[in-house]
Amino acid sequence: MKPVTAYRFAAFVLGVFSIFLSLQAFGVFRAEGAEPWRSDRIIVSQAGDANGQTVVYVPGLASPSEVFEPFARSDWDNHLVTLAGFGGVEPPAELEPFVGPASQAIAEYLVAQSLEDVVLVGHSMGAQVALLVAGQAPDRISDVIVVDSAPFFAGLMQPGVTPEMMAPQAAAIRQQMSAMPRDAYLGMMAQGLRVQSMTEQGQSQVMAWIEQADQRAVAAATAEIMETDFAPRLEVVQAPVTLLYAEFPEMAPSVIRQMFVSQYEGRVDLEARGVADSRHFIMLDQPERFADEIARVVEGE
Repeated sequence: MKPVTAYRFAAFVLGVFSIFLSLQAFGVFRAEGAEPWRSDRIIVSQAGDANGQTVVYVPGLASPSEVFEPFARSDWDNHLVTLAGFGGVEPPAELEPFVGPASQAIAEYLVAQSLEDVVLVGHSMGAQVALLVAGQAPDRISDVIVVDSAPFFAGLMQPGVTPEMMAPQAAAIRQQMSAMPRDAYLGMMAQGLRVQSMTEQGQSQVMAWIEQADQRAVAAATAEIMETDFAPRLEVVQAPVTLLYAEFPEMAPSVIRQMFVSQYEGRVDLEARGVADSRHFIMLDQPERFADEIARVVEGE
């Protein structure tokens, strides 16, 4: 993988989306008078009906919890996570490893809050975190919704590549991204905006969230997911997994489906559902379809 391609890969896996949809259609996020729950790895805001179905949302790389706020229905018990280092939140003292400690923090949060029968929703890197949580706390998870994600991102971009092959590239990206002047870093990230959303408005919003994320945290997390295949850890996931993947207009749907599904086959109870006319941020390009898919799982339809 050439350096420029690796940079675009980093942009591809960024999970940043915050367009506020119709409040009447998707419910209203409210956290008035309530302080978010905090640890050194996560901040969690609660909203909705504490007696409703519990849904925990994990946004992706560089994303704040606002990514999912438009979809947090008022009749559900919503727990919206922001990972430390993103959304203007102070990064953790130890940046590496990033994914494992984040998943452990969420698993501990479920125990601390006595949450059971939880539906986990994760986008991009957040879906990798959510899948690890499902393996760490299997008795507390009822379903996992994976949004445009796979256990080994590099495998999507370069079939046949191994973690060992990716390690040198990951080390270079970690160093280069961390040390780049801020303007150069943001310019590099902007190169990948076209694969994030199909609209200029969505791409602009993506860029705004990138600007709020800690550069060193993004570099550390990007390098880790470039060189790590989480697929072997999926075998302890007991909850059914619903995979929503974007059907990029430039690729045949069958090809895209195989790219994603092949990484899950034989490891989890999988239902894969393609979303047409979308890019990485399905919730941005197809918000009504996304809301329907989340509700289908949460409501058991």
